[in-house]
Amino acid sequence: MIRRGQSWISALLFIIVFIICWKFTDFNLTDIELSRWGKSGWIGRLWNTAVCTFAISIFINSFLYLKNKRRLGYRYLFYFLFALLSICLFMVGMYNMDWYIIHNLSAGLYFFFYPLTIFLFSYLNRKNLSYKDWSHKVGISVSMAIIPMILMSLFNGMAIAEIAHTLLVIIYNIKLSTGE
Repeated sequence: MIRRGQSWISALLFIIVFIICWKFTDFNLTDIELSRWGKSGWIGRLWNTAVCTFAISIFINSFLYLKNKRRLGYRYLFYFLFALLSICLFMVGMYNMDWYIIHNLSAGLYFFFYPLTIFLFSYLNRKNLSYKDWSHKVGISVSMAIIPMILMSLFNGMAIAEIAHTLLVIIYNIKLSTGE
């Protein structure tokens, strides 16, 4: 119940902050990266705080899911991988685009390895997951990798691809928190 509540609250908070940042800036979503919102002022602090909060929520949700599913294999590997991904996303929020190397390295690791980690988790635990749960995880992880790549080729900026990726992360974490 706690995981479900914190996942929904975190997702709603992130979406509300996204809408606020979008409405209060003149940035065209097809030409920017979402991290541009985190560069300065109160919008920057709001955006970066939301990203850090989302990272903490992802960590808590993943940790509790793995803790409650004792039959899963390679649990300690996935504790490590999901913690690493949460740290990467947290660093994206902590270090804005002015910290070019740290920010971009953390963002790249997060966006590349999150779908890969979910896919590996599904593949290595295919015997311990229900078929429905396994297929959802595989579908989300493949979508999380392919859809943003398609969207990056269609638009100048990466914001639309980042939005698609984030919505899939939200869906994955809500499904995780409901125990599916």
